[in-house]
Amino acid sequence: MDKKQDCEIYCQLEEQLDDRADLLPQRKILHTRILKLSLAKSENSYGIMGRALFESGQLQHSLLPFKRATIINPEDPVARINLARTFLELGKENEAFSCVQKALCFSPNAYQLHNFIIRTFEEQGRLGTLGSFYKEAASMLADRDSVPALYSISAVILVSFKKYPQAFEMYEKAVEADPINPGHHYEYAMLLYQEGLFEEAIVQFEHVKRLNPRNKAAFNNIAHIHYCLGRIEKACEEFEHILGNRLESAGTYSNYILVLYHLDKGEEVISRYRDLLQPQLRKNGPMLKGMYREALRITQAILERHDIDEEMREFNAKKIKGLNLVLSFLN
Repeated sequence: MDKKQDCEIYCQLEEQLDDRADLLPQRKILHTRILKLSLAKSENSYGIMGRALFESGQLQHSLLPFKRATIINPEDPVARINLARTFLELGKENEAFSCVQKALCFSPNAYQLHNFIIRTFEEQGRLGTLGSFYKEAASMLADRDSVPALYSISAVILVSFKKYPQAFEMYEKAVEADPINPGHHYEYAMLLYQEGLFEEAIVQFEHVKRLNPRNKAAFNNIAHIHYCLGRIEKACEEFEHILGNRLESAGTYSNYILVLYHLDKGEEVISRYRDLLQPQLRKNGPMLKGMYREALRITQAILERHDIDEEMREFNAKKIKGLNLVLSFLN
């Protein structure tokens, strides 16, 4: 008897049943035989049988194969998610959340695990308690070096869900857990910038510069934020430093043109940077167009507000003209 060959035959037969719920008894028999013949395939078989039982409404019976799958491979986030989902369907929330917390201990970088946790908290209207859940999970991690990633990955997913208050909290914790990692400061700064919290963004970008003195994006973002705050002279100083130290990035010349336009520099000066911009358009043109169109939309929305003072109204009116000028160079 060739166990390996027999196991492959049973696996092929199971695949032909195509996850049909009405053939569940036959599938159970096949997987029982697979489990006896191959330890290597046992995790997959338990997972398949658990899902089949779950989908057929046999929730209580699906717990056992899901539990066995997690015992065989404790680091498999999918097995843990399947088990947690079953607990939730059975109304056993404490067991479900304990299950995913343990899963984070084994797989703190598993994107799908964080995605499941955040979706579940959102569906239950419990996003306000997400921070305490992750704090407890972080305290359980044996590898303390994984704590910053635990928070930063959850922050990325929260941003994708547009749950910005919770994302801010997670980035703050990531920075606290690893204050010398420029990546965490940069991601946090970008979220602050995108949400219009410019002063706070500058603070985080300054941390990036301190930790990575050649980070071109941090220098350029700080210069542009000073411009967005109406600090034209300061922005000009920052861009001159960038140009003098070879710290240019994709948006350096176009952003500097905005500053020069605001300072009423002549066409001769502006055309110099327009010419430097042209070679970049093949690679970065579409990205820059999208960036400045979005900036134009935001600036127009600012001008429609009634709570800005006359100085900022004048600044943004001129900014629109500058943005249209830059867009004309990009077309």
